[in-house]
Amino acid sequence: MKKINKSNEKRNKKKLLIVTGISALTILGGTLAYFTTHTEIGSLIKTALYQHNVVKTFEAPEDWQPGETLNTSFTITNTGNVDMALRAKYTEKWTSANGNDLPTTKGNFNVAIIAREAHWIPGDNGYYYYRNVNGNIPLKPNETSPSFIEKITLLDGTEATLDKTVSDDGNTITYTSSGRGYDNATYTLTIQFETIQFDQADNIW
Repeated sequence: MKKINKSNEKRNKKKLLIVTGISALTILGGTLAYFTTHTEIGSLIKTALYQHNVVKTFEAPEDWQPGETLNTSFTITNTGNVDMALRAKYTEKWTSANGNDLPTTKGNFNVAIIAREAHWIPGDNGYYYYRNVNGNIPLKPNETSPSFIEKITLLDGTEATLDKTVSDDGNTITYTSSGRGYDNATYTLTIQFETIQFDQADNIW
């Protein structure tokens, strides 16, 4: 009977285990292999040009008198390439010669302002909208709007506020401007234009 060398048998078993382990790692490593790629594509997209000019043509006099009408022009030109919707409003301010604010309530101390309501229709929020009976009108590229304000008139009956002095002998009565009234005062008319991309006007305004 042939004698079995147990030492050789153990070494053979270890070799078998090592080979088996290497095979397992090889199989495992094979399952993790894959192809991959990474691609970046750049696209240059230019946005539309949105810009405009506001032009005022108006010479303010130094001695505006009651009943005098001033012709004015306040226009806006679309210098971009996007249709615009327009709206505008105005505010008034009186400042006396001594620097105090004066009332601007309707009456003898106000100014009649005539807007071109054929093109600028008043809303219920103080704004005038560039529109017709069907709604907003687009101001297209290179177009200029009609003037918002056509004319302004200082109403008749605007009163001066004078100080009275009497000479010592009572023969001379002198009236001088007090600096508190509408004479020698400053009237400020502020026009505010707003524009928006035309197709968004109904959503935003």
